Amino acid sequence: MTDHVTQSVRDGQRAGFAMLVGLALGMVAANSPLADIYAIVHHLPLRVGAGTWAIEAPLIEWINQGLLTVFFFLIGLHTNHELTRGALSEPGAAMLPASAALGGMIVPAAIYFGVNAGDTVALRGWAIPIATDIVLVLGLLSLFSGRVGPAIIAFATAAAIFDDLGSVAVIALFYGQFDQLWPLWMVAGGLAGLFILNRTRKASLASYMAFGCILWAGLIMTGLEGAVAGAIVGLSLPLSSFPSNAAIRTERRISPFALFFVVPIFAFFNGGVVLDFVPADPQAKSVAIGIAMALIVGKPLGLLGGTVLALRLRIGSLPPDTSMRDVFGVSLLAGVGFTMSLFIIGAAFEATPIAGTAKLAVLSSSAVAASLGIIALKIR
Repeated sequence: MTDHVTQSVRDGQRAGFAMLVGLALGMVAANSPLADIYAIVHHLPLRVGAGTWAIEAPLIEWINQGLLTVFFFLIGLHTNHELTRGALSEPGAAMLPASAALGGMIVPAAIYFGVNAGDTVALRGWAIPIATDIVLVLGLLSLFSGRVGPAIIAFATAAAIFDDLGSVAVIALFYGQFDQLWPLWMVAGGLAGLFILNRTRKASLASYMAFGCILWAGLIMTGLEGAVAGAIVGLSLPLSSFPSNAAIRTERRISPFALFFVVPIFAFFNGGVVLDFVPADPQAKSVAIGIAMALIVGKPLGLLGGTVLALRLRIGSLPPDTSMRDVFGVSLLAGVGFTMSLFIIGAAFEATPIAGTAKLAVLSSSAVAASLGIIALKIR
């Protein structure tokens, strides 16, 4: 196992624990005498800027659209590194996990569509079950360190990377609402600047961050998901023009802040679901059933189907010392959705009663998927 993958697994174990602590604290705060204080802080209005250039939003939006941009940047940078210098840089090496990830997105979405067909409101959540939480999956795989081969861990990591990247694209394309048109010029300017820097192989991280900030502000002002800017900046960096291992050093500097501060804070404020035990209305119940079936059943079927398809078409091959039994265990773990899923819930349902039910469905279904995956890997 490369040092980079080993470090990712170790970080995944600790970050997964930190994320679960943040989630637990959020659940306690939302269901205790501190609930009123939690709600006030959760929706605390914050304004940055002046006049028409000001952005005003509650604290939860600054976390989801601001702080989470750092996590999205980490995803983009990690993907960029793997595609240019890592496990996915060899010709054809990316095809198998990419096909697996694509199947793991299409099948859950299709199941969710089938369960909620005809309900336009519920169908806004179709993308909730398409995302696998790479942090938690790596944390779970770390439990089998030494017993699970490095090749299957690299495969799981690559599939989760493509999964997250696909989720970022879905968020950008389907979960934005154009409130104003003129800030689109800022979006266009930010994208153009990043493109020019990439084509000229400019090796200045500060320049990319500057255009990334313009892109982020433009996305926010148009009503789109600003956090996507982080992934775009991470992917746009021409790593071959940077000094050797600069990307890895940058990733390692950002990882602690992103994984041990940003993600737990996100979990704390997004996972605080009120457990009032009031029966959900039929619409919310349908959303929950769709999420559960998609994560527990659809994710494994999709990932396995995408893997088998790539093998049959001979566009990819299993990693060395890896069997379909290994892939099966990983496919069950792929049903663990958290960060991206909760983010999409916020974009799809905002602060509606459906959002709370959807969050509980994601959390409970992820727990079931994790349990099934652990059992399968132990039996292996």
